[in-house]
Amino acid sequence: MQQIWIVSILENKPYKEVKKIWKFIEKEYSSSGVQLFKHPHMTFQGGKTKNPGQVYKDFKDVVSKIKPFWIEVCGVRHFNKEAIWLKVEKTENMIKLIELINDFMKEHCRDLFGCYAPEKWIPHITLAMGDLTEDNFEKAWKELKKQKIGFKQKLHNICIVRQYPDGKIKIAKRYKL
Repeated sequence: MQQIWIVSILENKPYKEVKKIWKFIEKEYSSSGVQLFKHPHMTFQGGKTKNPGQVYKDFKDVVSKIKPFWIEVCGVRHFNKEAIWLKVEKTENMIKLIELINDFMKEHCRDLFGCYAPEKWIPHITLAMGDLTEDNFEKAWKELKKQKIGFKQKLHNICIVRQYPDGKIKIAKRYKL
């Protein structure tokens, strides 16, 4: 079974802004876990599949139903002192998209991420996760929440990301909307 995720990669200035924040958090607070996948992104769902090639092929039908739309990032939040993230406003377009992707993943994968189910999903872009000490979390949170971080980005790519046998996480297939 192979682990895959459906994501949208940030682009241009927002991509660079988030990478800059990642580097700041790594330098100041020794947190780089989020960078296991080197592209700032928003995750829609993940799961395990026996046949990633078939998933790539069949996902083209899903992509044909998705039109580009704008997302808006508005501030910094955290999950239980485990992750710091950028809040993305949840819109009607996003709700339709997460439902479409979730239905596809249910048909093609096992062990879907429960917290990414449409009724639980919180759209976000992760800044730090899993490797901040309690002290560094407090310091990073105090610093980041003071910043006015926000931007708009047209979402016009959907990617299938895959964890390979060597442990690396890479874009396996990129689709333009």
